[in-house]
This record gives sequence, structure tokens and C-alpha cells, in this order.
Amino acid sequence: LVGVVSVKYAAFIMRADNKGEGGIMALMALVQRCTENARQARALMLLGLFGAALFYGDGVITPAISVLSAVEGLEIATPVFKPWVVPITLGVLLGLFAVQKQGTGRVGALFGPITGAWFLVLAALGILNILAAPQVLFALSPHHAVFFFQAHPGLAFFSLGAAFGFSALAAGA
Repeated sequence: LVGVVSVKYAAFIMRADNKGEGGIMALMALVQRCTENARQARALMLLGLFGAALFYGDGVITPAISVLSAVEGLEIATPVFKPWVVPITLGVLLGLFAVQKQGTGRVGALFGPITGAWFLVLAALGILNILAAPQVLFALSPHHAVFFFQAHPGLAFFSLGAAFGFSALAAGA
């Protein structure tokens, strides 16, 4: 799935260029230029606006959910933080968006090392747990997907479509 979506994204979406701009807004502009039928252009524009709304909604909700779930980890560490989860989350988000105005380079310089350390901790904990129970690696076997398609072909078809749709959405298509 990752390979197909990545190839599709790299081969198709990345080539959609509107005077140096890309993404859903560029696709909307290209559709307007390339479609002669006004009714068809209007329908495609509505689809583009829907895609843009999903993109902006994702840009708002994803940071909030990510930060909230990370801060909720403090509550697991000690119940003392329970009343402070939402205020800490708001503070982190306000700080993040305040720094973001100064450019992505500044955000990357600030959060890059934190993110790198986080991934190293996750990798170390993952390796330790795999060493403790190596049978979890059997979950990576594709035979589970084959059995799912055999047992539930209709549901599997729609599940695969949803996986492609969400991965394309996450890729910014």
C-alpha cells in the first residue's frame, strides 16, 4: 500500500504544477484551466473545495490530537497532572503556532531534536519488546490480508479503498 500510494503521489500529484505551486489548490486551478464544460468545471471545483476543506481540517485537528495524546501521557505517569492536561496542551499548541509564524526552519530546529529523541526511545523500547516476545513479528505476514480478502471480499475491498484514500489524503493529495 505504501509503495503504490507513494509512486502514485510522486508520479502524478507532484507533477501537477501551477506556476510553482502544488497541492489541492494548484489542482483546482489546473482543472479550471483545462475544463471547457462549465458544469463539469463547477463539479470538479466543488470536489477541490472539499479536498481543501479536508486538508485544512487535518491541519487543525492533527496537531491538537497529537499534542493532547502526548500530554495525556503525563496523567498516566502521575495522576497529579490530570487537571493540567488541557491547559498544558493549550500552552504547547499556542507556543507551537507562535513559533510557526517565524518559519518552518525555526520549528524544525526546535522540535527536530525532541522528535529525534522520541523516535530513538520508541525504537529502543520496541526492540526490547520484540526481543522479549519475537512472536509479534508474525503479525507482519501478508497471509492475514489474504485470509481477510477470502473471508470478506466486499469489506476487504472497501477497507483497501479507505486505506488508499486516507494515505493519499495524508500525503497531501
